[in-house]
Amino acid sequence: MDHQGLLLCARYALPPNSLHYCGPDKITNLFSYTKEQIADNGLLEILSKFQTLYPYLALIAGENNLRDPFDPRVVEAYWLGNRLLNNVSMKGFYRYLTDTLEIKKKISGKDFEFLTGKIPIGAIPYHTFHVLNIFIRTGYHAIKHTLETMDNCRISWGKVIIQSLKLKNKKNTTIQVLTKPLVMQNNKLVLGKPIIKEIECFYLGLHVTRYTLHEKWISFHWNQFCDFLTPPQVANLEKYTQIAINLANKTI
Repeated sequence: MDHQGLLLCARYALPPNSLHYCGPDKITNLFSYTKEQIADNGLLEILSKFQTLYPYLALIAGENNLRDPFDPRVVEAYWLGNRLLNNVSMKGFYRYLTDTLEIKKKISGKDFEFLTGKIPIGAIPYHTFHVLNIFIRTGYHAIKHTLETMDNCRISWGKVIIQSLKLKNKKNTTIQVLTKPLVMQNNKLVLGKPIIKEIECFYLGLHVTRYTLHEKWISFHWNQFCDFLTPPQVANLEKYTQIAINLANKTI
């Protein structure tokens, strides 16, 4: 069990869980683990009960001969994208969608054929691929995605605007980032022109200053801060997000 991988995964899983969208009803526990940066078997148990997240991690780990689904490299591959995704076989991904996620029971036969038809042309077991190419939200709410929910549910990135730091209270900080939203253009999904967006940071703490945030790249999920990103991580996130967008626009 890799503690760093568990904590990294928790930061990305917390936002939708806090909104009751997916995962077990353990919001208080998950928030405490994330805020205090403590990882143990309790956190492992919580994250293992995410019905879509955990099987994806297990698939990526297994296809890369890694024993721990919470290896930081596996967690990063699923949320941000990295080279581990390239090692997942088409057969393994197909079997995962059909047997593990049982997607065929959740979407129409036509949508299922459309989805699996994307596997030979570059589909990847990546969070944003799932969001943009499986037309329902597969957590607690089995309803179709809208453009707004797709944009909120994918992992986004942005550069912090230094003037934006607001200490709202002792529990959270609000920052503003320059980020590209998901928009429709000529009936296609694209990343639009940069906009300023306000992001909630529930566990950054009051030690954060304008200096520490200056020009930093961050990731966010459902408009909540997840992590600080390195330039290579930003590049990967942009690369694999664009792959997911291209596949979402693809007509099989």
